[in-house]
Amino acid sequence: MSQLRIDLHVHTIYSKDSLIKPQESIQQAIKKNLNGIAICDHNTLKAWKILKKDLNMDDFFLIPGMEIKTDLGEILALFIENEIFGKQDDFYEIIDAIREEDGLIVIPHPFDFLRFNRLKISNIDEHALKKSIDGIEIMNSRIVFQNCINKAKNFNKHFEFFETGGSDAHTLNEIGNGFTIFTNEQHINSLEDIRKALTSKRSKAGGCLSSPLVHVKTILNKLWKGLYF
Repeated sequence: MSQLRIDLHVHTIYSKDSLIKPQESIQQAIKKNLNGIAICDHNTLKAWKILKKDLNMDDFFLIPGMEIKTDLGEILALFIENEIFGKQDDFYEIIDAIREEDGLIVIPHPFDFLRFNRLKISNIDEHALKKSIDGIEIMNSRIVFQNCINKAKNFNKHFEFFETGGSDAHTLNEIGNGFTIFTNEQHINSLEDIRKALTSKRSKAGGCLSSPLVHVKTILNKLWKGLYF
C-alpha cells in the first residue's frame, strides 16, 4: 500500500438530511478500500460516540468531527470529542470553542455557489481567516461544477491551508467518492499521526464528483423525515 486514503466528510442518520446508518458507514468505507472516515454530522457527535464504542479495528481510523453552522456559513471541526455550540451561532465564538477542544478547522465545499450555507469567505478579512482556518476541502464530491473546485485550488495557492477531500456522503454509495490522500503512510498509526500529517501539509485531495442526482435523494430524505412540512 503506497497511500493511505480517508474520507474526511461523511454524514449519518444523525444529520437531518442523511439516511446512512452509522455502522453501515464503516462497512461501506471498508468495501471502498478506505483506511478511515471522519463522521461530520451537522452539529452533533452522536454517531461517532456510538461507533467509537463498537469499533474493534486497529487498522481503521475513525475521526470525530462536526459540520457546524455559524452566522457566516458552515465549517468542519475535526478531532473534537465534545460538541461545539456558540451563542447566536457566532463564527468567532465557535472558532474559539473549537480551539479550546484542540480541534482543526476546515472550510467545507468552498465556492459552491449552489449552497447557501457555504462559508462567506469574503466577509472575513485575510488576517482573521488565516488565524481561524487550518484546512480547506478541495474535493467535495457533492459539488456539481468542477469550476468550484478549481477556484478552491487557486484560492489556496495564496493561503496554503492543508488540503482535504471528502465525499460529503448522505447516501451509502457516495462514501469514498472523495477522500484525503496521505503519503508516507508507514508513519501513520494513530489519529494523532493523521492530525500531524494534516498540519504538516502532507495531505492531498482526491476522488471524483458524485452524480448530481444525489441532491435529489437528499431532498427525498428530507421529505421522508418530514423536514419540509
